[in-house]
Amino acid sequence: MMAVPTVREPALNEMVVHYGTTETMMGMTLYLFMFAMAVGILFIGPLSDKYGRRTVLAPCMVMYTVMSIACSVAPTVETLILFRILQAVGSGGALAISFALVRDCFKGTEMSRMLAIMSAAGVLGPVLAPVIGTALIESMGWASTFWAPAVVSCVCLVIGLMIDPTVPEERYTGSITGAVASMKPLLVNGDFRRFTVMMTVPALCILGYVGSSSYIYQEMFGVDRAMYSGFLAAAMILGVIGMSVISRFRGRMSNRTVLIVFMVLIGASTLMIPTVGRLNEYMFFLSMIPMLVAGSSVRAIGFDIIMSQDVGNSGAISSVINFLNYMFCTLGLLLTSMPWGNFIDGVAACMVLGFALYLVLWIRMRVRGTTVAGFQ
Repeated sequence: MMAVPTVREPALNEMVVHYGTTETMMGMTLYLFMFAMAVGILFIGPLSDKYGRRTVLAPCMVMYTVMSIACSVAPTVETLILFRILQAVGSGGALAISFALVRDCFKGTEMSRMLAIMSAAGVLGPVLAPVIGTALIESMGWASTFWAPAVVSCVCLVIGLMIDPTVPEERYTGSITGAVASMKPLLVNGDFRRFTVMMTVPALCILGYVGSSSYIYQEMFGVDRAMYSGFLAAAMILGVIGMSVISRFRGRMSNRTVLIVFMVLIGASTLMIPTVGRLNEYMFFLSMIPMLVAGSSVRAIGFDIIMSQDVGNSGAISSVINFLNYMFCTLGLLLTSMPWGNFIDGVAACMVLGFALYLVLWIRMRVRGTTVAGFQ
């Protein structure tokens, strides 16, 4: 019988041995990290609307740094899980504030350019992470996968302290509860909610791919670790190229046409993965490219459209977008960890669900219209 898959981080085998636990237990550290990150995103963004970006960002970065170091020295797997949850809250807060800062500080084409850079990093970072993680583990051991982010976080903290403390100039003046409740108008706005789901659902497919890619490439197709890293790096490069091409031609297309392009790309991967994607590692790799291009482009262009809407405070908008994005990430990881008959079946399930959601919402927008700016 095939073992029930669990998401494989680069250091999984080493950490399983170190803590004397199971792959399933270690996989929980990632599931809970993603979920806690989504929750942190949901609450911290609105708080930054009230207290200012820098005031809230600094504690988040400190928490992430301290908890990253704590993870590297956690004595038991249970304490590791706790530290990972706290690490995720700090990470989620920093992410929500970073998107809000873009809306605060940039307008028009400059905002589009900054969101494109951040969105590409958000999609392609998880694809590249196993490559970097593998290099760190082989040179310095599994604990370095926590120390390295801590160092990067310290640098980001120093940069974050340079942010103008008056940003945003227009603050939410109500209570803390009211600041969090400021997301409610966004959530009850059906057009905004549906469009945001459309722009975040590719995360389900991409994290499903990342979470099971090690099993598929190394165990199903028998490639070695170096070649596996090469496939992931090549996917990242092609994803960036594809996003750049779509962004370049965006000015010549209506937003409705852009959504159709995304749907075609997502549909292509949905058809290819369960069919030709099973043949060998090369066809599986090629089957994922349309989705990776769509995923990076959806975040770059879709988030630009969403953040341009005059529907609420920057922190609240950022929290809603990124909360949905990381909830879909969590769902993708959980779906691919179910006991499918074949590891590729889990990825295919994510593709089918993601494409179906996107298609239904697109049809709804086409038939009934939408108030989202640019689609009237």
